[in-house]
Amino acid sequence: MTLWLLIVLVFCSFLLRTTWFKGWCGELLLSLSFKLFLDGKLYKLVNDVTLHCEDGTTQVDHVLISPFGVFVVETKNMKGWIFGSERQKKWTQQIYRHRSQFQNPLHQNYKHLKALESSLNLKPTDLFSIVCFVGDATFKTTMPENVTHIRGCLRFIRSKQDSKFSESEVEALVVKLEELKLKRGLRTSLKHKANVREFVAEKNRQRQSGEVCPKCGAELVERLAKRGKNAGNSFIGCSAYPRCKFTQ
Repeated sequence: MTLWLLIVLVFCSFLLRTTWFKGWCGELLLSLSFKLFLDGKLYKLVNDVTLHCEDGTTQVDHVLISPFGVFVVETKNMKGWIFGSERQKKWTQQIYRHRSQFQNPLHQNYKHLKALESSLNLKPTDLFSIVCFVGDATFKTTMPENVTHIRGCLRFIRSKQDSKFSESEVEALVVKLEELKLKRGLRTSLKHKANVREFVAEKNRQRQSGEVCPKCGAELVERLAKRGKNAGNSFIGCSAYPRCKFTQ
């Protein structure tokens, strides 16, 4: 009996330290905050949405569908100091003297926005990107208003009051999203992780060959200058223009 108790305690200790468990706790906390502090008649919450996209699948933590737009929320359960800017490819987390880097969550959420835009046949102006840190993290650089903590996340959502959808259109979007999202389960999770690994490997290959933007990671494409002294000449630019203005 004592041996089994020890095994359970060791397993629980290991589980509590995993990235998966921390992420799950963060998503649960934010989901509860939405249900407690937002009007359920106006804001329809869909959690853990995995959708097909051009390069496989993409997984969205939270989608809030309302008359005021579709809010696409990426959750980060992190602590320590956070350094980053809107255009940086990598952000930095510092805990005491230890520093580690992670993908810019705004760039990560941009892919989610495009998948929802395509799946639900929406306009870019119909969607709002939010990155919400739910852990004990402190921003050490100035962040955009849509990168925030739970209270700021709720404030940002409530600040959008321009009507975009009728009540029936909101219900139709919820039904469509529920139909399109992949069934939750181990198979979907493993498939998505495999797609992520393949996507990262391909991006690394493109980066080494100079096929992707070094600023935001989007594809580089050939463009034609329409005005100025270089009018009529071709150049290489970022496909995410005007959000990213990188050229070479």
